[in-house]
Amino acid sequence: ENMIIELQRGNQIDFGELGKFRLQLTSEGAATAAEFKSDINIKGVNIQFIPGSDLANIFVGMEFEQVASRAVQKAALKAEKEGAKTLDIEEAKKKPAKDNAPSGGETTGGNTSGEQTGGTGSTGNGDTGDGLE
Repeated sequence: ENMIIELQRGNQIDFGELGKFRLQLTSEGAATAAEFKSDINIKGVNIQFIPGSDLANIFVGMEFEQVASRAVQKAALKAEKEGAKTLDIEEAKKKPAKDNAPSGGETTGGNTSGEQTGGTGSTGNGDTGDGLE
């Protein structure tokens, strides 16, 4: 509760080695600063987490391996349950499953320090309902 209050006040919350939390606004740009109206241009607020150096360094040197798409994994699981001997991967990629719809949306980045920043990214909870998360 205290964290929420401090974030609402515009403060950054520092948890030492864990990292920092601060608010990040999402907005639509205006042609000039004079044309910017907070009630119109600001579209939302996100909580931004910046990991501390110890936490960030945990992921240095991490290796990744490519896996099949969720659609192909789901089709393979279904085929296996049905006793199928083969699977047409190209056909599995073409069929958008109704519960495999993308989640989340576009957000713009920035900070609350008064600097002009930006960027875009996708957000979402990663749970498409297919049990493969």
